[in-house]
Amino acid sequence: MQALLFVLASLVPTALAAAQPARTPDTRLVVALLPLESTTFGRAAINVRNGLTAAWTQSPARSQIELRFINVGDQPNDIIGAYNQALAAGARAIIGPLTRDQVGALASALAQSSPVNVPTIALNVAEGNPRIAQNLLLFGLPAEVEAQQVARLAARDGHRRALVLTQANALSRRLQQAFVEAFAAAGGAVVAIHAASTDPAALNKLRAATQGANADVVFLAADLPTARAVRPFIDTQWPAYATSQLWSGAVDPAANFDLNGTRLLDMPWLLEPDHPAVMIYARPQPPLAPENERLYALGIDAFRLAELALERGLGPGTLLDGVTGRLTVERGQLISRELLGAQIRQGQLVIGIERK
Repeated sequence: MQALLFVLASLVPTALAAAQPARTPDTRLVVALLPLESTTFGRAAINVRNGLTAAWTQSPARSQIELRFINVGDQPNDIIGAYNQALAAGARAIIGPLTRDQVGALASALAQSSPVNVPTIALNVAEGNPRIAQNLLLFGLPAEVEAQQVARLAARDGHRRALVLTQANALSRRLQQAFVEAFAAAGGAVVAIHAASTDPAALNKLRAATQGANADVVFLAADLPTARAVRPFIDTQWPAYATSQLWSGAVDPAANFDLNGTRLLDMPWLLEPDHPAVMIYARPQPPLAPENERLYALGIDAFRLAELALERGLGPGTLLDGVTGRLTVERGQLISRELLGAQIRQGQLVIGIERK
């Protein structure tokens, strides 16, 4: 059975951490593959694990589903042995891996092996454009997808000439590139890209460089402190747009006043905590930093997708009103995520898209 997968079975430990007692004959096993002991990814993995457990605890089918965790090493090929363990344990659905490198390694192995009929929900996307096996679905929180949605939102609002402000780090560059490509595809064009900084001298230069620019919208590919600093130095007649990177989760009207009018996107877990579809799940106590809350929410929706896979499959067009957004299974094995829109008004964040 899947010889290519089994050949690397010795790469990972054999211990499985169970979320509930041993299975009965009718119990369906869901296995999550996470780097729980990794110095680099362990904290993120623990937040995802806790979200998975919160969703399992709330599931009406809890008594028929066993949730187990397999610890995965940091190296890309470590996922092959862990995946093999999950198959050998009788998994009916698999969740993971978490990192892009391991998603790529698993995608490559599955594409070259005989078909595996176990639905697998990866918690990230793969680099490049690898061939994806039929039962491997790509679900995650890639920042590029947010920037693409922001670009389409700005274009739908009638904007055609964008000024992009970006920081000197990999995340900001990824946001910049995704926005530029999606905005162009929607009929817009980027007229200028400038560095965003909190340095006073740099801010004055930015003001001079952008005066009279032929723009009608600003995209802030920047974190919250930087965005707060640069926004007053850019023509306030140009509306500003941003991703969830801009929102810290804390309501501070005085600090956020300079960002008034800025539109951004984020998940219901953070923007709409009182929505009935969101509030049924236990929240971490004490509350986590926003980036960790998002990973916790990712775990909730990953388990719910695994439940759907067990119940009726995850074919193209399958929908889920998730805590990370409205989820749709697309052709090509990608699970798309439609985020909520919001706007900063008088320093407060106001939901801008109604959820029904």
